[in-house]
Amino acid sequence: MHNLNTEALQATIDAAQADPGAATQPVRFDGEWNTGEGPQFSTSFPLPNGETVSFSADFPPPMGGTGSAPGPLHYCFWGGLACYAMSFAQEAALKGIEIRSLKARVETEMDMTRALGVSETPPVEQIDWYLDVDADATPEQLAELKKGADDHCPGAYCIRNPIDLQTHLEG
Repeated sequence: MHNLNTEALQATIDAAQADPGAATQPVRFDGEWNTGEGPQFSTSFPLPNGETVSFSADFPPPMGGTGSAPGPLHYCFWGGLACYAMSFAQEAALKGIEIRSLKARVETEMDMTRALGVSETPPVEQIDWYLDVDADATPEQLAELKKGADDHCPGAYCIRNPIDLQTHLEG
């Protein structure tokens, strides 16, 4: 249903209900700073289908980069937005509601004074996600799908709740 394998999703839900460990997905990938020309930081990581995908990040010129790739926080914002939109689509599929179109937008303001070492101001104080949905659903059903995405989206959880971050030096 709307590009979502509901049988695989339901099988994963059933497996997780029987054993929550079945829904654990380890994540690990490496990145590297580029000391030459081009985007400043790059990574490649494997996809479940066996292919790999590569990403590069570059600071905008005022922050010392060339702006030749998205800034690192843009990936954070995009990842959260993608996770939220995809969670909404999952909620709809599980309830049998067909989506004809789903567009998402993120808006925020970034204050880079903390990154520049000139203040303790949070770099981001609010993130707004917007969904534009075309589906055979009543406003009440759409609100229910939104609540499901709000409650179940891992990206939304990670942004709303503190996560223990540990940094390490190697080598």
